[in-house]
Amino acid sequence: MSDLRKLTEKEIIRKEILLLCQSAGETGCSRQVLTAAMEKAYPEVEDIGKELYYLQEKQLLRMEKVGNKRLGLERDIYFITGEGIDYLDGTGPGIPGIGV
Repeated sequence: MSDLRKLTEKEIIRKEILLLCQSAGETGCSRQVLTAAMEKAYPEVEDIGKELYYLQEKQLLRMEKVGNKRLGLERDIYFITGEGIDYLDGTGPGIPGIGV
């Protein structure tokens, strides 16, 4: 039962990440923002890195590195792809491992 619960939590978190990125639109979401949102909504989540990687591999998210060398800043910004939007709209192919 514990494994089923963990799997369900992963699926919910993946869908929530997609929804957050869709809400952010063309500005995208930084990894820090996504992590803070997931930790607040789902305190048991340890690290969303694996979920972000999974969504990128499924081509539902894309990541861009942005930064300012002068200030020494670098961020990973995540954007929802067309495939991700289709998935959320229910017009794309069903993808196992996301949503419930």
